[in-house]
Amino acid sequence: MSARSEQNILLRGQGIDPNTFVRERQSYTQFQTWIADTRGMVGCPLNCKYCFLQLDGKTPIRPHEDIPLEQMISELKNVETYHPNMPVNFGSETDVFSTRHNINYYYDLLRRYGETDFPNTIIFISKCSIPDKILDVATEIKQPVLFYISYSGLGGTKIEPNVRVNDIRDNFVRLKARNLPVIHYWRPFLPQNSNKETFDEILDHVTKYATCSVINGLRLNDGIRANIAKFWPELIEQDYDFSKTGEFWPQGVRGFLAKYLQQKHPDYPAFFGNTPCSVAYAQEKNDIQGLYNGRMCRESQCPETQRGKCAQNYHRPTEKELRRAIDEMGIKPSVTIFDKDMIVIKEKVEAGKLAYLRTALGFPVVSKTITYQAGYNWAKVREDEGIIEVSWKGNWITI
Repeated sequence: MSARSEQNILLRGQGIDPNTFVRERQSYTQFQTWIADTRGMVGCPLNCKYCFLQLDGKTPIRPHEDIPLEQMISELKNVETYHPNMPVNFGSETDVFSTRHNINYYYDLLRRYGETDFPNTIIFISKCSIPDKILDVATEIKQPVLFYISYSGLGGTKIEPNVRVNDIRDNFVRLKARNLPVIHYWRPFLPQNSNKETFDEILDHVTKYATCSVINGLRLNDGIRANIAKFWPELIEQDYDFSKTGEFWPQGVRGFLAKYLQQKHPDYPAFFGNTPCSVAYAQEKNDIQGLYNGRMCRESQCPETQRGKCAQNYHRPTEKELRRAIDEMGIKPSVTIFDKDMIVIKEKVEAGKLAYLRTALGFPVVSKTITYQAGYNWAKVREDEGIIEVSWKGNWITI
């Protein structure tokens, strides 16, 4: 491995030794909302400048198969944080529909997965045109399949140079025609796409076709910030502890967008920073990760019928339920429950295990200190991570 590659991986890992990073990278990695395939197909041709794949030389390149699909299927049951209610995201180290090889691999993987007894919902995230044969399988298998279409208004710019906007927009139309849930993934927000013209272009389209929107700011570490600084220079004007930061937004944009949505599309479901709620809403389920009435819940534009469903199913875990879940993750039983609305573990806990506990218990769980697996420190696991607003040249919003 070259010195440059080692440095890039080190930046991605926020201090993790590059060799440790490679060793720790398993077939699957637990993120906040889902278990993600991190070894199936690896590499992406899209070259989006805010993508973590930039930091270990995996974009822009042609994707390659890292692990055979049959092995991916067999290893799912061995994931430490596996839970039947936890969605599975296929293709987190690539864009699943970016090349013919990718399409064939994930077509076969999805078809084979449909023949198993796994109940987990499958998640696909893409900025590319979804082939009809993928949609065919998604409508045929017994497990639910959710499609997240990333559409931020940056396609075709120097930030997303190889993204075709017309393909993105067409996906929404075709998925709705098939009665397949389609979630609009609206991220990140940079000065280049933070204007009313872009907001109107996006909203006028997705509100006709999408099930809902998930709205997130930019996730940063040192390496990603270095890539984005040329487009947003103010990001380098101060130091941040990226292990403790949440979403980065151009100053004033998040508040403006929330009000703009309410004014122009008051009945459209839009979840700010709240991917688990989009999973629940798209499947007509109640809260699946204990987020009801938390900050992200309160700030989102969620239908009253959905809020009522989550309120009705709100449940504080019993002592027995809590101990069983903690034992399953091998965590020392040092727990504090306070204010009746949060479980706090005093020990240092891995981010993935916290995500498992939230899913298993359907209740907010945090720890005093969080550790991150193989550099995935942008996987949000606690609501008190701040929304960081950063100045930007040309800000037209009155603060």
